[in-house]
Amino acid sequence: MLKRKNYWLLFAVLLLALTSLSPSMELNTDHGSYPPRQPLDQSERPPSGEAGEIESLQIRVSLSTEEFSVLEQISKEYALSSGVSVILKNVEAEDGGAQVRDELTIGTSPDIVMLDGHSIYDLATRGYLLPVDIYQSVPGSTPLTMLIPQMQWNGYNWGVPLDIDPYVLVYSPERLAGMGFAEVPASLEQWNMLLGRLKEDPEKKRYLLAMDTQNPYGYAAVLHSMGSSLLSASLEQAQWTEAARSYLYLTSRFNKEIWELLQDGKLAVAAVPLSEWEKHGNSTLAVQMPKKQEGIPSYEGIHSRFFALPAQSGSPEAAVKWLAHVTSSTAQLEWLENTDRLPALDELYRSAQPKIGKLPMEAGWFLAEDNTPSSGSEAEWSWKAEAALGLLTGKLNAAAYEAVVKSPLE
Repeated sequence: MLKRKNYWLLFAVLLLALTSLSPSMELNTDHGSYPPRQPLDQSERPPSGEAGEIESLQIRVSLSTEEFSVLEQISKEYALSSGVSVILKNVEAEDGGAQVRDELTIGTSPDIVMLDGHSIYDLATRGYLLPVDIYQSVPGSTPLTMLIPQMQWNGYNWGVPLDIDPYVLVYSPERLAGMGFAEVPASLEQWNMLLGRLKEDPEKKRYLLAMDTQNPYGYAAVLHSMGSSLLSASLEQAQWTEAARSYLYLTSRFNKEIWELLQDGKLAVAAVPLSEWEKHGNSTLAVQMPKKQEGIPSYEGIHSRFFALPAQSGSPEAAVKWLAHVTSSTAQLEWLENTDRLPALDELYRSAQPKIGKLPMEAGWFLAEDNTPSSGSEAEWSWKAEAALGLLTGKLNAAAYEAVVKSPLE
């Protein structure tokens, strides 16, 4: 009798243990479409992120002083309407990317960070970001088609685009005519000819090209004019770059000296952001967009900036609402008006806004289907872009560059 009573007691204990388990505790060994670091479980987020108790958002950006002032004003409008305090912190635009990456790596990042569009894929696949669209539909309208591969991975959206800035080729028609050219060279052969003209008079020190060493977009624009691209550059283009290196004026995109060099005839061509041309260009200079060439994408020469949610973001829903406000069509037109950075929304190009209509290219240039990145291009971008900058700055010669870009991606 005593033994039977023990059996019943053991059965009752087991039954109590089973019924106390929550259904939400079921084991799920399928990682599905998420990276190894899973998005924050909203039922387990810290008290500071609970609905109704959000007091502030921490946001890290990399902007010029003028741009930061514009963002502060747009953000204040959101803070007034939502009651959420928004704390913006700006880091030097030239160093911001590296600093944000370091913060994401060690887990000390704020609720929202600003990133170069091409860095999103790498950070998302490493588990450093949260997918934006699990908290809310992607804010704003549909982005430009060319930007979608930068923000998507595994069926999720990992960033929200703020703006774009195409790199253009600027020159003095008068000075370039003196070298025998009516406009910027449109092939590798023509670039070789222009380089040869400069070499004919070595004592008269003149530069062939001014390019940015902080990012590869200017070089991508030049490669496009040669009928190539950053993702498919051949040994021939690499050898030309190596041969022309002593005639390159390597600088940052914010260097104002290049405008004087262009007008003085000391510089043949400069690859600069369109926003810089809008600020410093004048009637004595001309601007040329990379011309469309069969099979050569133009989007590689376009710098894009995105907002993203770090994996440690404490208030992702509130963060996404802020993103919806600052990237809305109204806010993007205000951003364009005050910063000369172009909007990232598809609808603003289709509606032919007057400001966009004044650009040195038709608005339809940004909507062309042949300007869409190919599948898998983001997986190749970071290491090929790094190799291109290494080639420009002399860290790699042409042979080493070819070996790097042709090596299998691990």
